[in-house]
Amino acid sequence: MKVIHAAYNFIRNSEPLTLTLGNFDGIHIGHQQLIERVVQYVDTKRAVLTFDPHPSSVLRDQPFRTLTQKADKIKLFAEYDLDLVMFIQFNEAFSQLRIPEFIEFLKSINIRRIVMGRDARFGYRGEGTVYHLKRYFHVIILDDILFNHTRVSSSYVKDLLLDADLNQAARLLNRPYTVHGTVIKGNNIGKQLGFPTANIDFGNYFMPKNGVYYVRIKVDGVWLKGMANIGNNPTINFSFDRRLEVYILDFKQNIYGKRIELSFYQYLRPEMKFKNRDGLIQQLKKDESTIRKLTI
Repeated sequence: MKVIHAAYNFIRNSEPLTLTLGNFDGIHIGHQQLIERVVQYVDTKRAVLTFDPHPSSVLRDQPFRTLTQKADKIKLFAEYDLDLVMFIQFNEAFSQLRIPEFIEFLKSINIRRIVMGRDARFGYRGEGTVYHLKRYFHVIILDDILFNHTRVSSSYVKDLLLDADLNQAARLLNRPYTVHGTVIKGNNIGKQLGFPTANIDFGNYFMPKNGVYYVRIKVDGVWLKGMANIGNNPTINFSFDRRLEVYILDFKQNIYGKRIELSFYQYLRPEMKFKNRDGLIQQLKKDESTIRKLTI
Protein backbone atom coordinates (compact mmCIF):
# COMPACT_ATOMS: atom_id res chain seq x y z
CA MET A 1 0.00 0.00 0.00
CA LYS A 2 1.46 3.30 -1.10
CA VAL A 3 0.83 6.32 1.14
CA ILE A 4 1.01 9.88 -0.19
CA HIS A 5 1.00 13.04 1.94
CA ALA A 6 0.74 16.24 -0.09
CA ALA A 7 -1.17 19.39 -0.91
CA TYR A 8 -3.98 18.60 -3.34
CA ASN A 9 -2.30 20.40 -6.26
CA PHE A 10 0.81 18.24 -5.85
CA ILE A 11 -1.02 14.91 -5.99
CA ARG A 12 -0.18 12.96 -9.14
CA ASN A 13 -1.64 9.68 -10.34
CA SER A 14 -1.77 8.15 -13.81
CA GLU A 15 -3.45 4.77 -13.22
CA PRO A 16 -7.27 4.50 -13.06
CA LEU A 17 -8.66 4.51 -9.52
CA THR A 18 -11.64 3.20 -7.65
CA LEU A 19 -11.77 5.53 -4.71
CA THR A 20 -13.65 6.53 -1.60
CA LEU A 21 -13.08 9.84 0.12
CA GLY A 22 -13.84 11.38 3.48
CA ASN A 23 -12.46 12.20 6.91
CA PHE A 24 -12.52 8.58 8.13
CA ASP A 25 -12.19 9.60 11.77
CA GLY A 26 -12.36 6.39 13.76
CA ILE A 27 -12.71 4.20 10.64
CA HIS A 28 -15.99 2.87 12.03
CA ILE A 29 -18.23 0.25 10.39
CA GLY A 30 -19.75 2.86 8.08
CA HIS A 31 -16.29 3.71 6.76
CA GLN A 32 -15.38 0.05 6.65
CA GLN A 33 -18.25 -0.82 4.30
CA LEU A 34 -17.03 1.88 1.88
CA ILE A 35 -13.49 0.51 1.88
CA GLU A 36 -14.72 -3.07 1.56
CA ARG A 37 -16.67 -2.10 -1.55
CA VAL A 38 -13.67 -0.28 -3.04
CA VAL A 39 -11.38 -3.30 -2.74
CA GLN A 40 -13.86 -5.47 -4.65
CA TYR A 41 -12.92 -3.72 -7.90
CA VAL A 42 -9.83 -5.39 -9.32
CA ASP A 43 -9.88 -3.61 -12.70
CA THR A 44 -8.31 -0.47 -11.15
CA LYS A 45 -6.03 0.59 -8.37
CA ARG A 46 -8.02 0.79 -5.13
CA ALA A 47 -7.64 3.96 -3.12
CA VAL A 48 -8.74 6.10 -0.19
CA LEU A 49 -8.53 9.88 -0.19
CA THR A 50 -8.65 11.53 3.20
CA PHE A 51 -7.51 14.74 4.89
CA ASP A 52 -4.86 15.75 7.38
CA PRO A 53 -5.37 17.46 9.70
CA HIS A 54 -9.06 16.86 10.28
CA PRO A 55 -11.01 19.71 8.62
CA SER A 56 -12.72 20.66 11.88
CA SER A 57 -9.35 21.37 13.49
CA VAL A 58 -8.76 24.00 10.81
CA LEU A 59 -12.25 25.44 10.44
CA ARG A 60 -13.23 25.66 14.11
CA ASP A 61 -11.94 28.21 16.60
CA GLN A 62 -11.72 25.61 19.37
CA PRO A 63 -9.58 22.47 19.69
CA PHE A 64 -10.98 19.41 17.94
CA ARG A 65 -10.19 15.95 19.26
CA THR A 66 -10.22 12.91 17.01
CA LEU A 67 -10.80 9.18 17.42
CA THR A 68 -7.82 8.32 15.23
CA GLN A 69 -4.54 10.02 14.37
CA LYS A 70 -2.81 9.73 11.00
CA ALA A 71 -0.64 6.78 12.11
CA ASP A 72 -3.75 4.94 13.33
CA LYS A 73 -5.47 5.46 9.99
CA ILE A 74 -2.49 4.14 8.06
CA LYS A 75 -2.38 1.03 10.27
CA LEU A 76 -6.12 0.41 9.88
CA PHE A 77 -6.15 1.08 6.13
CA ALA A 78 -3.32 -1.45 5.78
CA GLU A 79 -5.71 -4.17 6.96
CA TYR A 80 -7.50 -3.87 3.61
CA ASP A 81 -6.25 -4.72 0.14
CA LEU A 82 -5.76 -1.06 -0.81
CA ASP A 83 -3.18 0.08 -3.30
CA LEU A 84 -3.07 3.75 -2.44
CA VAL A 85 -3.94 6.09 0.45
CA MET A 86 -3.77 9.83 -0.17
CA PHE A 87 -3.62 12.26 2.74
CA ILE A 88 -4.51 15.68 1.39
CA GLN A 89 -3.11 18.58 3.38
CA PHE A 90 -6.21 20.33 4.65
CA ASN A 91 -5.76 24.06 5.00
CA GLU A 92 -7.70 27.26 4.48
CA ALA A 93 -7.00 27.29 0.74
CA PHE A 94 -8.26 23.73 0.24
CA SER A 95 -11.36 24.48 2.31
CA GLN A 96 -12.28 27.21 -0.19
CA LEU A 97 -12.51 24.87 -3.20
CA ARG A 98 -15.93 25.20 -4.82
CA ILE A 99 -17.64 22.27 -6.53
CA PRO A 100 -16.14 22.79 -10.03
CA GLU A 101 -12.60 23.15 -8.64
CA PHE A 102 -12.96 20.08 -6.44
CA ILE A 103 -14.26 18.03 -9.34
CA GLU A 104 -11.39 19.18 -11.55
CA PHE A 105 -9.00 17.99 -8.85
CA LEU A 106 -10.72 14.58 -8.79
CA LYS A 107 -10.55 14.37 -12.58
CA SER A 108 -6.82 15.11 -12.42
CA ILE A 109 -6.10 11.96 -10.39
CA ASN A 110 -7.76 9.65 -12.92
CA ILE A 111 -10.80 8.35 -11.05
CA ARG A 112 -12.81 5.65 -12.80
CA ARG A 113 -15.39 5.20 -10.04
CA ILE A 114 -16.15 6.62 -6.60
CA VAL A 115 -17.76 4.82 -3.67
CA MET A 116 -19.60 7.18 -1.33
CA GLY A 117 -22.21 7.27 1.42
CA ARG A 118 -25.54 8.77 0.41
CA ASP A 119 -25.12 11.85 2.63
CA ALA A 120 -21.45 12.51 1.85
CA ARG A 121 -20.42 16.12 1.28
CA PHE A 122 -17.35 17.79 -0.20
CA GLY A 123 -16.00 21.19 -1.17
CA TYR A 124 -16.55 24.64 0.29
CA ARG A 125 -18.89 24.41 3.30
CA GLY A 126 -19.86 20.90 2.18
CA GLU A 127 -21.89 22.22 -0.75
CA GLY A 128 -20.99 19.25 -2.99
CA THR A 129 -23.05 16.05 -2.89
CA VAL A 130 -22.86 12.63 -4.51
CA TYR A 131 -25.30 13.91 -7.13
CA HIS A 132 -22.78 16.52 -8.27
CA LEU A 133 -20.21 13.75 -8.63
CA LYS A 134 -22.59 11.57 -10.68
CA ARG A 135 -22.45 14.10 -13.51
CA TYR A 136 -18.76 13.33 -14.05
CA PHE A 137 -17.96 9.92 -12.52
CA HIS A 138 -19.36 6.45 -12.06
CA VAL A 139 -20.58 6.75 -8.46
CA ILE A 140 -21.57 3.81 -6.27
CA ILE A 141 -23.80 5.08 -3.46
CA LEU A 142 -24.07 3.05 -0.26
CA ASP A 143 -26.79 3.55 2.30
CA ASP A 144 -25.91 4.51 5.84
CA ILE A 145 -25.55 1.84 8.49
CA LEU A 146 -28.04 2.33 11.30
CA PHE A 147 -27.44 1.30 14.88
CA ASN A 148 -30.32 1.67 17.35
CA HIS A 149 -32.10 3.72 14.65
CA THR A 150 -29.19 6.18 14.51
CA ARG A 151 -26.80 6.68 11.60
CA VAL A 152 -23.34 5.36 12.44
CA SER A 153 -20.90 8.27 12.46
CA SER A 154 -17.78 9.47 14.24
CA SER A 155 -19.97 11.80 16.31
CA TYR A 156 -22.14 8.88 17.39
CA VAL A 157 -19.07 6.94 18.52
CA LYS A 158 -17.96 9.97 20.53
CA ASP A 159 -21.39 10.23 22.14
CA LEU A 160 -21.13 6.59 23.22
CA LEU A 161 -17.68 7.21 24.70
CA LEU A 162 -19.02 10.22 26.59
CA ASP A 163 -21.61 7.86 28.05
CA ALA A 164 -18.82 5.34 28.81
CA ASP A 165 -20.72 2.82 26.67
CA LEU A 166 -17.56 1.02 25.61
CA ASN A 167 -19.31 -2.13 24.39
CA GLN A 168 -21.49 -0.27 21.91
CA ALA A 169 -18.59 1.94 20.80
CA ALA A 170 -16.52 -1.19 20.16
CA ARG A 171 -19.36 -2.65 18.07
CA LEU A 172 -19.35 0.44 15.87
CA LEU A 173 -15.57 0.39 15.54
CA ASN A 174 -15.19 -3.39 15.24
CA ARG A 175 -12.50 -3.11 17.93
CA PRO A 176 -12.03 -1.66 21.42
CA TYR A 177 -11.52 2.10 21.43
CA THR A 178 -7.76 2.56 21.39
CA VAL A 179 -5.40 5.50 21.79
CA HIS A 180 -1.64 5.95 21.70
CA GLY A 181 0.37 8.19 23.95
CA THR A 182 3.75 8.94 25.48
CA VAL A 183 4.52 8.22 29.13
CA ILE A 184 5.48 11.45 30.87
CA LYS A 185 6.65 12.28 34.38
CA GLY A 186 3.97 12.94 36.96
CA ASN A 187 3.99 13.96 40.61
CA ASN A 188 4.39 10.43 42.06
CA ILE A 189 1.14 10.68 44.03
CA GLY A 190 0.07 7.24 42.78
CA LYS A 191 3.33 5.72 43.98
CA GLN A 192 2.81 7.24 47.42
CA LEU A 193 -0.62 5.61 47.53
CA GLY A 194 0.77 2.21 46.58
CA PHE A 195 -0.49 2.44 43.00
CA PRO A 196 2.33 3.79 40.83
CA THR A 197 0.80 5.18 37.67
CA ALA A 198 2.06 5.97 34.20
CA ASN A 199 0.93 9.45 33.20
CA ILE A 200 0.01 9.43 29.52
CA ASP A 201 0.20 12.41 27.20
CA PHE A 202 -2.76 11.51 25.00
CA GLY A 203 -2.26 14.40 22.57
CA ASN A 204 -5.27 15.17 20.42
CA TYR A 205 -7.22 11.96 21.08
CA PHE A 206 -10.85 12.10 22.12
CA MET A 207 -11.23 10.76 25.66
CA PRO A 208 -14.20 8.89 27.16
CA LYS A 209 -15.98 10.48 30.10
CA ASN A 210 -14.16 10.91 33.39
CA GLY A 211 -13.92 7.81 35.50
CA VAL A 212 -12.03 4.62 36.24
CA TYR A 213 -11.64 2.01 33.50
CA TYR A 214 -10.34 -1.47 32.93
CA VAL A 215 -7.82 -1.14 30.12
CA ARG A 216 -5.15 -3.13 28.37
CA ILE A 217 -1.82 -1.48 27.64
CA LYS A 218 0.73 -2.50 25.06
CA VAL A 219 4.29 -1.85 26.20
CA ASP A 220 7.22 -3.05 24.07
CA GLY A 221 4.90 -5.37 22.15
CA VAL A 222 3.35 -7.01 25.24
CA TRP A 223 -0.28 -6.49 26.30
CA LEU A 224 -0.81 -5.95 30.04
CA LYS A 225 -3.81 -5.41 32.30
CA GLY A 226 -4.31 -1.96 33.73
CA MET A 227 -6.54 0.41 35.63
CA ALA A 228 -6.93 3.85 34.08
CA ASN A 229 -8.27 7.05 35.55
CA ILE A 230 -9.47 9.88 33.34
CA GLY A 231 -10.20 13.11 35.11
CA ASN A 232 -8.99 15.92 37.31
CA ASN A 233 -7.79 14.14 40.47
CA PRO A 234 -10.38 15.70 42.80
CA THR A 235 -9.04 14.14 46.02
CA ILE A 236 -5.33 14.92 45.74
CA ASN A 237 -3.51 17.36 43.49
CA PHE A 238 -6.55 18.66 41.58
CA SER A 239 -5.88 19.55 37.95
CA PHE A 240 -8.00 21.79 35.72
CA ASP A 241 -6.73 19.80 32.74
CA ARG A 242 -8.00 16.27 32.21
CA ARG A 243 -5.38 13.63 32.86
CA LEU A 244 -4.98 10.03 31.79
CA GLU A 245 -3.15 7.91 34.38
CA VAL A 246 -2.70 4.15 34.23
CA TYR A 247 -1.76 1.68 36.94
CA ILE A 248 -0.32 -1.37 35.18
CA LEU A 249 -0.83 -4.53 37.19
CA ASP A 250 2.27 -6.52 38.23
CA PHE A 251 4.59 -4.16 36.36
CA LYS A 252 7.58 -2.28 37.76
CA GLN A 253 9.61 -1.18 34.74
CA ASN A 254 10.58 2.43 34.11
CA ILE A 255 8.78 3.42 30.90
CA TYR A 256 9.19 7.19 30.91
CA GLY A 257 9.30 8.48 27.35
CA LYS A 258 7.95 5.30 25.82
CA ARG A 259 5.08 5.22 23.36
CA ILE A 260 2.26 2.97 24.53
CA GLU A 261 -1.01 1.70 23.11
CA LEU A 262 -4.06 1.69 25.37
CA SER A 263 -7.42 0.01 24.72
CA PHE A 264 -10.54 0.72 26.79
CA TYR A 265 -12.52 -2.38 27.78
CA GLN A 266 -14.80 -1.62 30.71
CA TYR A 267 -16.05 1.35 32.67
CA LEU A 268 -15.83 0.66 36.41
CA ARG A 269 -17.06 3.79 38.16
CA PRO A 270 -17.10 7.60 38.05
CA GLU A 271 -14.19 9.63 39.34
CA MET A 272 -14.90 10.41 43.01
CA LYS A 273 -13.70 12.85 45.63
CA PHE A 274 -12.82 11.07 48.88
CA LYS A 275 -12.62 12.57 52.36
CA ASN A 276 -9.03 11.43 52.79
CA ARG A 277 -6.22 9.38 51.29
CA ASP A 278 -7.26 6.22 53.13
CA GLY A 279 -10.68 6.31 51.53
CA LEU A 280 -9.08 6.67 48.10
CA ILE A 281 -6.65 3.80 48.76
CA GLN A 282 -9.42 1.46 49.88
CA GLN A 283 -11.42 2.17 46.74
CA LEU A 284 -8.38 1.66 44.51
CA LYS A 285 -7.85 -1.74 46.12
CA LYS A 286 -11.45 -2.65 45.31
CA ASP A 287 -10.98 -1.47 41.73
CA GLU A 288 -7.81 -3.54 41.37
CA SER A 289 -9.56 -6.62 42.75
CA THR A 290 -12.39 -6.16 40.23
CA ILE A 291 -9.93 -5.88 37.34
CA ARG A 292 -7.96 -8.96 38.37
CA LYS A 293 -11.14 -11.00 38.08
CA LEU A 294 -11.87 -9.83 34.53
CA THR A 295 -10.87 -12.22 31.76
CA ILE A 296 -11.40 -10.05 28.68
